[in-house]
Amino acid sequence: MKKKVIIFLGFLAIVYSVAFLQIGNNKNGERTLLSAFNNSDFETIQINLNSWGLLNQSFSDLEEMKAYSKRITEALGILKADNTEEKDSDTFREFTTTRVSKNAKTTVKLESIKYEEENSTNTYVIIDIILYGQYDSIPYLKEELDSIFAENNMKPTTNITIAGTLRGDLSKEEKEKIAKNIMKDIGAKIEETYETEEIYSVYGYTRLIDDWLVSNGKKINVNLAFHYNEYEGSTYLYLATPVITVDY
Repeated sequence: MKKKVIIFLGFLAIVYSVAFLQIGNNKNGERTLLSAFNNSDFETIQINLNSWGLLNQSFSDLEEMKAYSKRITEALGILKADNTEEKDSDTFREFTTTRVSKNAKTTVKLESIKYEEENSTNTYVIIDIILYGQYDSIPYLKEELDSIFAENNMKPTTNITIAGTLRGDLSKEEKEKIAKNIMKDIGAKIEETYETEEIYSVYGYTRLIDDWLVSNGKKINVNLAFHYNEYEGSTYLYLATPVITVDY
């Protein structure tokens, strides 16, 4: 998949004035998202589950980070890593473990940051899972990650993004129709629409998903976007909760 446009939280900060993030315990949010996507004509190509949490407020040394990483990877059933990387400086330390299989790529990253201007330090845990199959396992993976974070006294922030593709380019009217149908399936109200020559993005809110952002006085917890890849001659659809945080 050719990455031509980058949508991340920095972009969200430009489009929206995000006030805060409310984290809840989704009951059927992941299943609702999957069902709505499957009702479209787009073929699912991958699902990204990204969770992160604050581990502590200290500048952890690499040995501590390695120990926490081992604890987390073992809890995920990863006994042998394909790759590990470490970075160490006066203000930033990072230890990354990666495991790749036929249907998934799992990355566990610990980052310790010293904010000199604020005179503060934080250590974070980031778990990123990309599925290339077995998509129905997403709700169970989410529960597993929530348990791992809870066991380590962390409250995670989680984003789930489903990506799919459809041959050909879509008109604005076709994108609007698909967006409305998906939002209807999720029981979501469209709150904002953002459009450029390259992307068409919609933000909405549904009570079926507990997690939400507040921006411009409105709750947001569903985000979908279309992007046409001219080289491939295909349109990509991204559907996420609460917002899209992957590159495309």
